[in-house]
Amino acid sequence: YRLNHPLGEHCVEQGKALETGPAHVAFDLSGYDARLSAVEPYLGKSGWMLLNRLVIQSLEREEYLLFSGFTDQGESIDHDVLEQFFRLDGKVLQAAEPPAKCRKRLQGDAAQFAQATTRRSLEENNQHFQERREQLHRWADDVVKAAERELDLAKAEVRAANRAASLAATVEDQKRAQENVREMERRKRRARQRIFEVEDEIEAKRDALIEALEKKMVQSTEAQPLFIVRWTVA
Repeated sequence: YRLNHPLGEHCVEQGKALETGPAHVAFDLSGYDARLSAVEPYLGKSGWMLLNRLVIQSLEREEYLLFSGFTDQGESIDHDVLEQFFRLDGKVLQAAEPPAKCRKRLQGDAAQFAQATTRRSLEENNQHFQERREQLHRWADDVVKAAERELDLAKAEVRAANRAASLAATVEDQKRAQENVREMERRKRRARQRIFEVEDEIEAKRDALIEALEKKMVQSTEAQPLFIVRWTVA
């Protein structure tokens, strides 16, 4: 989540610094002026939820807010549904320390969600680099073929110039023909040199791609629990 507005960033930073001990929060579904079909099945139920902040650091910084939770009956609740709870008005009833068993499950579920999110990030990065690799291969094929066509053309021009020189009838014609052969030979050498330059350029781009991939692969992750809530939907 990125906020470019200074006031928004300040509010977020202030919010992160607040102490948020476990509490019992009642969410008011009946007072909501629209229908939340995903939340309706939990009307009259209670349970526990945890909000985890996950930071994945590689070439770029990725930050996620991940909800994990379940009902008192043990039913797991998806992140997207728990997120919708916070579209409702809520009231803090009292402090509520989760039992050790519930805390352990919350932490375990949050750890699994964080691992799955990290794997998905790696897969997306891998897909991105697969696309980059394919783009590099297509570009390399195009520039190599263009350089090879240029060399083939230069070779053909040299052969044509040599044939013309062999047919020269006068000394003056022979002189012009040999000068033309020399110029065509220079073109052929430039065309051959261009192939070497293209190969070096391809290698440099491949090295840059590998370096970027290595930076993406060297990841550090940090998970920080932001709050635990004993929830009730009323």
